[in-house]
Amino acid sequence: MRSITRWPAFAPATRLRAPRATRVRYNSSAAAAPTPGDPSVSGPVAGPSTTLDPHYNVKADVRVQSLPYYPVIELAQDLVLSIATEAVSPLPHSVNGKGKEKFKSMDGKTMRPKPVDDSLDDPEALMLSESTLNDKHFQPLKDVKPGKRKLIPLLQHNMRSVLERTGVHWIRDPDTGKYNFPEYLETIPQVADFAFDRLPGFVPSSQDKKLVELAKKANCNYAGSTSSLTGILAQIYLLLSEERYVNIQDLSDEFKDAPRFFTPGQRIPVSVFLNYQDGVYTTDYDGERDESKEEIILLPMGLLLEKFFTLPKEKFDKFRKTYTANDHPKLQDTHRYAKHENFLMRSQLDCRDDSLPGSGVFDLKTRAISVIRHDVYNYQNYLDHNIETLTGWQRSFEKEYYDMIRSAFLEYSFQARIGGMDGVFVAYHNTARIFGLQYISLREMDSRLFGREDAGDRVFLRCVALMARLYREIARCFPKESVKVTFEKRLRVVRAWVEPLVNPDPSKPPPVVELQLSISSIMHGRPARGQYAVYSDYPWSVKYRIERSQAEQEKIMKRRDRAYGRQMSIAHSLPNSRGDPVDGAALPADAAVEDAAVDPALQADPVEGEPTILRDEGTL
Repeated sequence: MRSITRWPAFAPATRLRAPRATRVRYNSSAAAAPTPGDPSVSGPVAGPSTTLDPHYNVKADVRVQSLPYYPVIELAQDLVLSIATEAVSPLPHSVNGKGKEKFKSMDGKTMRPKPVDDSLDDPEALMLSESTLNDKHFQPLKDVKPGKRKLIPLLQHNMRSVLERTGVHWIRDPDTGKYNFPEYLETIPQVADFAFDRLPGFVPSSQDKKLVELAKKANCNYAGSTSSLTGILAQIYLLLSEERYVNIQDLSDEFKDAPRFFTPGQRIPVSVFLNYQDGVYTTDYDGERDESKEEIILLPMGLLLEKFFTLPKEKFDKFRKTYTANDHPKLQDTHRYAKHENFLMRSQLDCRDDSLPGSGVFDLKTRAISVIRHDVYNYQNYLDHNIETLTGWQRSFEKEYYDMIRSAFLEYSFQARIGGMDGVFVAYHNTARIFGLQYISLREMDSRLFGREDAGDRVFLRCVALMARLYREIARCFPKESVKVTFEKRLRVVRAWVEPLVNPDPSKPPPVVELQLSISSIMHGRPARGQYAVYSDYPWSVKYRIERSQAEQEKIMKRRDRAYGRQMSIAHSLPNSRGDPVDGAALPADAAVEDAAVDPALQADPVEGEPTILRDEGTL
């Protein structure tokens, strides 16, 4: 059995450490916190004073220190996200030098939070459904139509060795200078030179006639692809697990104090379209508030590299624009269609190898280095940034692997399980050069995410079952109509805002229905903490409740609009094409979220019981 990657620690003389000034530590006993009943302390929803300084530190506020453990993290996140997305007007975003407006610096006044009524308490909420799903209820996915195995591509260029040995495989050994793979692999072809129109192209769920047909035959009312469903599953998991910390205990000493919570990008609200077609609701991702995908190099780069790895050189060259003949290979994507209860899911099958356990199928992932991911519009400024070491806080494979644990492993694991895959094959690059390759099995991702190998199946099945029940109530809001839905995990619920795509009264804003999903875990017949249930192998039942808010439309729309603002907050935190960061916008807010989330006074690791201390790593 493949074990998880263990990263050997550097010798002290060769460690790459962050500047001491950026490493924040907190002593929970440094200042005495008032007792919860102290009349001088405001209630949990009062928040800090409206005279908040731009550099306000949430964990230093005595009112925050006095609150009970669980809601403090979320309340602190609410506070700083409201600063970033409500008190600050949207900032202009310049891409590739097109924008000329200069950013204005922020002052203390513009950083003041506005009073926000985001209470979960709704005594008049209408209870729609409530039930307990016992441990035996959750059954594995069933294949409706497995993909044709012979059509699933194989790895080329002698890269199978990556599947056989854990850890990172350098393209070129840094010590000897010798290539471990064909030198051809090191240099990435230019996206501008690749003929993407010769590829099959992505088909959204609503346009996939085969998906709709199979859903009808399988008596499924709901359907979707991995790209449209994994974001929803992630929101449900955050609620189910109480945002359980990830496991980084096997990384080197450089990361012993590093944050272990999910990144803001992993927690961001997700929006989808549910398109009604003859009894089936198909799910399409809604990227309305995303940045322009035409400008993001990483999207076509990933598609290009998939073909780069699975086609022999002579066939790949026929997809270059310089090749004008018509004999280029006719490629066909292969999918798995699998159902859980009345939900049909589609997953593209990227690659296979018979030496792997199970289906032998795995996903291909291309991972740009962190400096590019945090400044993707200026990626050309970082073509000389390389990965130079195996371990360490900077310019290392270990740093990129650590970032993946917090920002990508959750969705990777859901995608792989929908496709019945064994793991993911990762290529680390800077858009011009590939540095190394690594195979990460599902068992390794489970250990990182949930603290135990093979824990992911039961987590995944519970998330899918809860998503199906939430979909059932969403469909009842506007029967047999296509709708737009935004999901967000917020405090102790997942909210879903539902509105029809066709406004019944064009003279008014479209009506919005707000649903709330709440969950409690049950083990040994008693309520259990979600973060412990995720890790445990004992029978695990889940009690859920779905309610419909009876609040006024104005209040519901305000809450939905705040979720829209949070969707845009990360995009506004990126530097513009001139490399200027957005002063005082989402950058300090994200840092404050991390400050609060890893405060040892607020949360201890659920497995080890040791506190986590923040290392300030900047935005995202």
